Amino acid sequence: MIAYLLGLGAGGALLWWYYEQTIDNINSAEGMDSDVLDTSTAAAVAGELASAIGWPYWYGQGTPATPWSQGSRGVDCSGFVQMALVRLGRLASSAPDRSAAGLAAVSDPIDVGLQEPGDMAYYPGHVAIVVGDPDVDGHSAVMSADGHATTTGNVAGECVKVHGTARYRGDFVCYMRLKPGVGL
Repeated sequence: MIAYLLGLGAGGALLWWYYEQTIDNINSAEGMDSDVLDTSTAAAVAGELASAIGWPYWYGQGTPATPWSQGSRGVDCSGFVQMALVRLGRLASSAPDRSAAGLAAVSDPIDVGLQEPGDMAYYPGHVAIVVGDPDVDGHSAVMSADGHATTTGNVAGECVKVHGTARYRGDFVCYMRLKPGVGL
């Protein structure tokens, strides 16, 4: 698995971090199948978003209009996901700022196993972006800004990180995709 994780090229930076964090027990890869970044789409999405790993969680920060280069100042979960969707060309920077619930309101649910890199994973009050292909259980690796509503930057462990499965939280609701015409 190590050779596979370190040999993806475009996604290499993301996967190197993911592997290192797993070894240090900071992030878990439990249940992650080695095929989750098997397609060129998954590798491309992972590579595009890799520079966000470690951005501090900052409640209320990040909108579709926030330039990617300013993400290192801090983002919350919905701010990060909207910035990622803009970077991936799925959302216009002029789109209105939405909370996790607001994103769910303008998205269609997707059956487990049919999600694609660039889709979203929804939880009550939280959202993440799908970066991997479905694994053997039908779930995907996700990237999210993890923190608390009281966090205003630079709290250890509260930052943008990769999780080997959308089930890293026990309250996973569904995968979702912006409804046609909402994004651009």
